[in-house]
Amino acid sequence: MFSFGIRIIFIILVLAGFVALVGNYIGRKIGRKRLMIFGLRPRHTATLFTILTGCLIALSTIGFLLVVSQDVRTAMFGLEGLKQELASRTQLLQITKDELAARAAEKETIDQQLKVAKKEANELQKIKNSLTKEISETRRGDLLFKVDEVLLASLIKAGPEEEKLKIGLSEILSAADNYVRGFGETTEKHLIVAEPQDFSRALSILKQRRGDNVVRLIVTRNTLFGETVAVRFDIQENKLVYNKNEEVALIKISRGLSVPELEQKIKLLLDQSKEAAQNRGMLPDLHATVQYSEIFNLAKKINAYKRPVELKTFAKNNIYTIGPLEVDFKIYYQ
Repeated sequence: MFSFGIRIIFIILVLAGFVALVGNYIGRKIGRKRLMIFGLRPRHTATLFTILTGCLIALSTIGFLLVVSQDVRTAMFGLEGLKQELASRTQLLQITKDELAARAAEKETIDQQLKVAKKEANELQKIKNSLTKEISETRRGDLLFKVDEVLLASLIKAGPEEEKLKIGLSEILSAADNYVRGFGETTEKHLIVAEPQDFSRALSILKQRRGDNVVRLIVTRNTLFGETVAVRFDIQENKLVYNKNEEVALIKISRGLSVPELEQKIKLLLDQSKEAAQNRGMLPDLHATVQYSEIFNLAKKINAYKRPVELKTFAKNNIYTIGPLEVDFKIYYQ
């Protein structure tokens, strides 16, 4: 039938009409009898009852609505509380939004970090795979050159003449190519590969210098037989490291050692001499400069004396950065 709202309106109208009817009836009675209340004239008394009737209509309407409707009770007596709760919830909502925005920013940062980590992991996996391959090839004996190995060393005269320097560097690359072909390579392609920017860097360094400079070709990656050899230029000034007859190193040897033990002592002295020369600026030597026969004869000579000695090495000639380290031995008896 009728909705709850329509029924409420109908009841309010009936109630208001009834109260108005009663009020009108009372007002006429008072008017006829010319009653006086609170010392008011009859006309004013009738007016007072009319006002009270209107107030009664309003009160009865409000009272009825309060009785039948929770929403009306809430609107009249709980509105301020609702406003405060709404404000509190709005503030809480804003805080939640801010926290969500912060979490979203953190998530984005974490996602970026994950991307970087995955990229690094992929790079590490590639390196691992490459190293695994190289180890496998090395175990099969196919590794030709190791990374950072010196492929070739040569002297070149530095100076401002660029074309001469270009020719000199190209000849060093060609010499390295011929050296690698000595291992049995028969391909016609270039076996030595140097990056153009590294070639230009070496050229620029040599143009700024004067005198002899040592140019070394350094292998930049492990190279298998049949692969091209990637190299870079290393340039050092060819400075004087030792003057002829200058002492290089020494070792003290006690008596009673056998010839094999003395040989080990002499080899130890040679290692110390190489280390001392490199500390002074000489580049690592590519070739041995002392024959085993010389070591053996020296060991026999010391063994024959049957007494402690001090063994020293001296530069056989002027020794420069490029080397080689050629030394003479001298025995000093204790």
